[in-house]
Amino acid sequence: MDPYPRLHPRPATGWVNDPNGIGFWDGRWHVMMQWNPGSARWGDIHWAHLSSPDLVTWEEHPAALTPRPGTIDAGGCWSGVATVDDAGVRCLVYSATPRGPEEAGVAIARDRGDGTYAQPDAMILPQSADRPFEHIRDPFLFHHDGRRLGLQGSGRDGRGAALLYEVAEFDRWEPLGVLLAAADVPDPLPSGGDIWECPQLVRVDDSWVLVVSWAYLDNGPRGAVAYAGELVPEQGGYRFVPRTGAPLDHGPDFYAPQAAQVGTRAVVFGWSDEGTGPGARTQEEIDASGWAGTMTLPREVVVDDAGVARLRIVPEVRALVGDAVGEPAPEGGTRIVDPAWMATAEGPWRLSLTGPDGERDVAAGDGPAEVWVDGSIVEAFGPAGSTTLRAYPASGEAWAWLATGAAPRELRLP
Repeated sequence: MDPYPRLHPRPATGWVNDPNGIGFWDGRWHVMMQWNPGSARWGDIHWAHLSSPDLVTWEEHPAALTPRPGTIDAGGCWSGVATVDDAGVRCLVYSATPRGPEEAGVAIARDRGDGTYAQPDAMILPQSADRPFEHIRDPFLFHHDGRRLGLQGSGRDGRGAALLYEVAEFDRWEPLGVLLAAADVPDPLPSGGDIWECPQLVRVDDSWVLVVSWAYLDNGPRGAVAYAGELVPEQGGYRFVPRTGAPLDHGPDFYAPQAAQVGTRAVVFGWSDEGTGPGARTQEEIDASGWAGTMTLPREVVVDDAGVARLRIVPEVRALVGDAVGEPAPEGGTRIVDPAWMATAEGPWRLSLTGPDGERDVAAGDGPAEVWVDGSIVEAFGPAGSTTLRAYPASGEAWAWLATGAAPRELRLP
């Protein structure tokens, strides 16, 4: 079976990682992402750009941002967001660096009026030599109390932090201190990471939800955590007071999500790397294929009855669901050779890969659940939220689904 995730947004070829520039404008959803168009390996980071009228069919556009030799973004166009400036011009606010991440600063590229973006000659917020925090990057913008505010991720003394800025003038970011630092997260809430990357703050019902991605300088296990809580005024700015905190996704292959506030919805895409799950591809296989990484299916942030932020799949994606697939397996359950399908479970469920050499476990749960499979990405949704992982069927293998519920159904473009 083809491992390429044909129903997920990503360019046809190349390496992708963090989602960027997510939003809804001109009647379409837009998803951008870090992208190396010339290789299936990390490096030469552009912003790819895809759009969709419905969150299920995706059109690829020319690169939104391109690193330029000898300029502020020669070292890459890193994470950021799409927004509009005071004149109503669509802008991409991103981390630019001439060489390495220690020089990263905030830059703004503006729409030329034709959907392409003019990249700037100078940063609006370069790194300061005497900065108290390190690894500052990944700008984000939001509004509260009639104010436009900004965030960046950072770290200090081996602990992550989200930094807060006043952005009264679009091209001028004034520091307001720390919105939340790992050292200030109350027990027993999770508070890991040497660096907090890609901070996102969205409003969900009566709660603010702060999402941060944990990174470790020794390449330890990454993760994305969501804190639900309140913004409390403090010394001209705000601090975030978390009530709850939990992984935004429970799987090993989900990182650097970006949330876009579209009306009352907080729509999220995450990055799923190649992973180390069953049948994981070697670097040689990845190079030969010409692609690596994918975005997840689109999701929404919800806050459950316990006040914990979770992810659920957006209802629009159910337009992909088609006819029943699979055949009875000798040992019970269903054997599926289709590359893209979904299934529901009323109670306990198990997903594995089966073939001439036996069976390999992929995932399992107690249910109820929805499990979506597309090529090599598996996304399970249940009461505790989402779980994302990668698994690769070998030659002669098929998916094996065991659960009580409706028959698995194929996924197809509408």
